[in-house]
Amino acid sequence: MNGYELINEFKAGRTDFSGERLEGIKLRGAHLNGIIFDGADLRESDLSGASLFRASLRGAMLNRAHLGVFHDNADDPNIDEIDLELGCTDLVQADLTGAFLNNSHMFRANLHEANLSHADLRGAFLREADLTGADLESANFSSADLTGARVSTDALKTANITATILKDLQEEG
Repeated sequence: MNGYELINEFKAGRTDFSGERLEGIKLRGAHLNGIIFDGADLRESDLSGASLFRASLRGAMLNRAHLGVFHDNADDPNIDEIDLELGCTDLVQADLTGAFLNNSHMFRANLHEANLSHADLRGAFLREADLTGADLESANFSSADLTGARVSTDALKTANITATILKDLQEEG
């Protein structure tokens, strides 16, 4: 299934795409509020700028996916060539319990009040992400980049933050 087909099915009323093989799907800027991707294979997909408000992605595979403002300069992982027109991926109140998000790109992603408990975020790029009110219980952020992220240090107490970049954190409150 490609992005066009998925969006058409969603618009026609289908909301549950659990367990679907959607690796590499392009859903950039799509409005998919309330969609269910539980256990779906979304590895290397492009969800940058997508609206996934109250979506469920429990146990979804999102390894190397783009879930933030898109950064398309592969030679430089810094934030010098960012497509700011799309805005951030809206994952407000999304259920990402146990999701595989290692090495995903979530620059400026809005994860306000999202459930990231037990999620695998190893090596994820979460610069300037909004994690206010997020459930981070037992999340694995090892080797992730949280530079400038908005997050409560209390929320990180049970998370694995081994070798995590925590520079310029913006304490919520």
